[in-house]
Amino acid sequence: MKNLLSAAAAALLSLGAAGASAQSNTVYVGGAYIDVHSRAPALSGGQALPAPGAQIEVDDASTVGFGYTYRFTPAWSVEAALGIPPRHKTYGRGFIEPFGQISSVKQVAPTVLVNYHFSPMAKVEPFVGVGINYTHFTGARSTASGEAASGGPTKIELSDSWGLAAHVGASYAIDKAWSIVGTIAYADVKSDLKATTTTASGDVVRTTHIKFNPVAYTLCVGYSF
Repeated sequence: MKNLLSAAAAALLSLGAAGASAQSNTVYVGGAYIDVHSRAPALSGGQALPAPGAQIEVDDASTVGFGYTYRFTPAWSVEAALGIPPRHKTYGRGFIEPFGQISSVKQVAPTVLVNYHFSPMAKVEPFVGVGINYTHFTGARSTASGEAASGGPTKIELSDSWGLAAHVGASYAIDKAWSIVGTIAYADVKSDLKATTTTASGDVVRTTHIKFNPVAYTLCVGYSF
């Protein structure tokens, strides 16, 4: 069995080496727009809040996206997609909507995808990919309006998220090395939010569960070697 597995692994490696083009590696950088379609139930916990309909909504954000793709056969590649962590503004909805922006948070969301290329090495090369997304939230902070709505200084925490990711896209070969790459991606991102407000009578904890439902649009320049 050990010999059989070794032989299979060697065969796969030789297939990849034989099938991949001379430009097996591609790095890319460009713009990314993250269109968030967040959903969250009303905040629970506390006394002054929530009132019926005290909800939050996460706003869209733009950033710089970059990544690396390794083509191990003409039709298949593996990709690591990254980006400069964007800051998302959060707004009150329902009862707390008059307070406007109540908080903001940054997200770090590396994603690994396996891609299938429909027209390998063509001038225009469409592809689809599926993979795994990990999102870590950092730099969460409440605004003055948010603290007024909550009743005092508020510390915000969001749990990390693991979820499936998928994208569709196409690359346009400018020449042998340079290309333009555009994608539309979706990731299953969700998080438990905990807001702890310090009041004169003690800490008040409020929670909710956010489904971000982000759709990311990217347009990048790629360099293959």
